[in-house]
Amino acid sequence: INPTLNKKRGIRWERAVLYGILSLAVIMTGAAILGWMRPSSSKAVVRYRLVVDSTEAIARGSSWSGRLALSPDGSPLAYIGGPRSQLLIRSRDQLHAIAIPGTEGVTNPFFSPDGKHIGFLEGEGVRIASIDGGPSITLTQGGPSVTVNDTLTGLAGASWGTDGMIYADNDGSAGLVRVEAKRGAIPKKFTTLDTANSEFDHTWPDVLPNGKGVLFTVTFSGKKGVKGRFSYAIGVAEIPSGKHRVIVQDAIFARYASSGHLLYVTDDKRLMAVSFDQNSMTVTGEPIALTEGIRVGLGGSADLAISATGTLVYSIGAETGRQELVWVTRQGKADAVDPEWSGEFLAFPVLSPDGRRLAVTRSANAEPWKIWIKRLDRGPSIRLAGEGQENFQSAWSPDGNSVTFTSNPTKGSSYLGLERADGGVPVVVQLRRKGNVYNAGWSPDGKWLLLMTDIAEPGACDILAMRPGVDTAPIPVVATEFTEISPAISSNGRWLAYASNESGRNEIYVAPFPNTRGGKWAISTAGGTEPLWSHRGTELFYRDASGNLVAVGVNANRTFSVGRSTVLFPAAGYSSVRFTPQYAVAPDDKRFLMIRPLETKSPDNIIVVENWFEELKPAGSGSSRGARRR
Repeated sequence: INPTLNKKRGIRWERAVLYGILSLAVIMTGAAILGWMRPSSSKAVVRYRLVVDSTEAIARGSSWSGRLALSPDGSPLAYIGGPRSQLLIRSRDQLHAIAIPGTEGVTNPFFSPDGKHIGFLEGEGVRIASIDGGPSITLTQGGPSVTVNDTLTGLAGASWGTDGMIYADNDGSAGLVRVEAKRGAIPKKFTTLDTANSEFDHTWPDVLPNGKGVLFTVTFSGKKGVKGRFSYAIGVAEIPSGKHRVIVQDAIFARYASSGHLLYVTDDKRLMAVSFDQNSMTVTGEPIALTEGIRVGLGGSADLAISATGTLVYSIGAETGRQELVWVTRQGKADAVDPEWSGEFLAFPVLSPDGRRLAVTRSANAEPWKIWIKRLDRGPSIRLAGEGQENFQSAWSPDGNSVTFTSNPTKGSSYLGLERADGGVPVVVQLRRKGNVYNAGWSPDGKWLLLMTDIAEPGACDILAMRPGVDTAPIPVVATEFTEISPAISSNGRWLAYASNESGRNEIYVAPFPNTRGGKWAISTAGGTEPLWSHRGTELFYRDASGNLVAVGVNANRTFSVGRSTVLFPAAGYSSVRFTPQYAVAPDDKRFLMIRPLETKSPDNIIVVENWFEELKPAGSGSSRGARRR
């Protein structure tokens, strides 16, 4: 055997093995690279209608409120539902929802960025709670738990940013506000209306995930309006400056999708998607239509939510939210006042002194708020002219011939106007002062006119009064560093009921009138808003913190005393605004005129689309569908 030959053969064999190993490594590496570069197989898009038990059905809701929200990871779903119209949390792995205690009558749920907490609006206040069903926290100034002043928040949505700030609608026609969700925080103005460009309101905020900006709806009036109506657009505001610009015309209710798209709803109820760069906060593509018949309400509300993981939830098919007037007995039995008369928005009902007519704030056919006079025997109705862009919160003169109301001009502060109930005489300005005025009311003898100042003014809302023809300016009646709201004078004119948050939450108090420093009696102990007197003067009605209508027996003659308190019926399903009563008392004190969502013939269809982002992928990216109209 030749040793040299064997050595050469061994070297050749070792080289062959080495080359084979290297070739296999190259093949495996190439395969890995191709695997990394090849798009992952697309996930199946699953679309279905959400069906829940009838006891947990989504509430009909009001025409201006949001009803649902989706957590960032797509589970759970939060919505307003059940017989008590409360906040429900439904996890995807559970058959039933969990009710958040004490949330009857709340609206507009929204999740924290980590999905562990849920925020929602109550009247003009913001509250938060844990999604595990624990007790909620009211974000109010001077409160016993978290002292966040909520007196500047409105009704049209809120959004929780990654910066720990809650961005919310402002009360009235104004820009957005933001408030840090922690003890002692105070809300600050965030955006400012561009009145030179006819901007009337900023609503429905949605904070971008990168924390650089906030999407919202811009409402226009005046030259931007159409035939006296409002028009809408989507705006984006920079954080923290609040500087904003319009990015999509003729659109409402913008929501950002982490696929890199902006979703919004058009005037004809189409759901649209368009590519959007959240870093530059600009639209980068052409919009596509996703579906039609989206449920929308007055002021731009919509049922629309998107998770960061690609789950889309929206509602279709249901009629636009409308409201109706109902008579409700002391036992809670409700009957429609006039089935043929409703509105997209109804608010602040007040009965004439003889109980035969109703003055109510109403919006119909997408028009601004106006005062309507309605005969209660199912008779005709007329709309008062008014001179402002919006007219609301009316009060009858003691003789029943005229109505005083708040009027919002296109520019400048609001004022109190007076117009004949038959519409036969032009509006007379009763009071114009620096700062807005709200919630007018007359004393029974017609000598005093009460009003409420703006919550944005120093003192965060005070109660003033004046004697027309005697006083040149209103004088303070109840004015402290706290918020005093909903003034109501007793039928004999001796006593003033009102709500104040001096204890940390709104409670009902009574004081002598006009000398309110002559004493004070606490009426409620578990929260109270919207006080009204009985016509006999022996009872005082209000809503408690759970939304119940409560009657308290009182002696309101020359001396005052408080008697027994009785819960009459759950009223959370009826409209409620803490600053002024959303109901009226019948002359016989046996019924209450209230406002509720109108039953619709077409049911709510809640649509859930899982892995929805797959439909937005361009052709050839691994999706079998690609972006297309649906």
